[in-house]
Amino acid sequence: MNAHNPGFDVEAARAQFPILSREVNGKPLIYLDSGASAQKPRAVIEAMSQVMERSYANVHRGLHTLANETTDAYERARESVRRFINAPTVNEVVFTKGTTDAINLVASSYGLSLKAGDEIVVSQMEHHANIVPWHFLRERKGVVLRFVPVLDDGSLDMDAYRALLGPKRRWSP
Repeated sequence: MNAHNPGFDVEAARAQFPILSREVNGKPLIYLDSGASAQKPRAVIEAMSQVMERSYANVHRGLHTLANETTDAYERARESVRRFINAPTVNEVVFTKGTTDAINLVASSYGLSLKAGDEIVVSQMEHHANIVPWHFLRERKGVVLRFVPVLDDGSLDMDAYRALLGPKRRWSP
């Protein structure tokens, strides 16, 4: 168990990710760039392998057995996620290739409704992938970016965050 969080067993979590058994430069691999490419736990690797070996086909793109199996599995996954996040319908669950793709999708679709002077609040600790799309909206549409500062202990300055919320604020991921 972890001394900082007795309910979270770091070693048990690491054991689920085969790649984390590697050593790099003589030390156990620690991978922190999940915004770009998340490492996969064994259960995901096995599920991906199973699909590719037994029923790989494009989702919602065919009426043959493999396409139907893949589409059914995809829709079951959407329903599982819907229940987990308590979304009203599966139509609110959209899968993307990753975090960067998801943020770009939100920025490019939601961004259509923004106008010059609307404010977007993000924190100073954001991954590059959650700053660039909003920066592009600033350049294209004249929206204003506001940044929540990070305190010396690494936490967000929640007083500053509340102060940034106002009538022109349109997005705060």
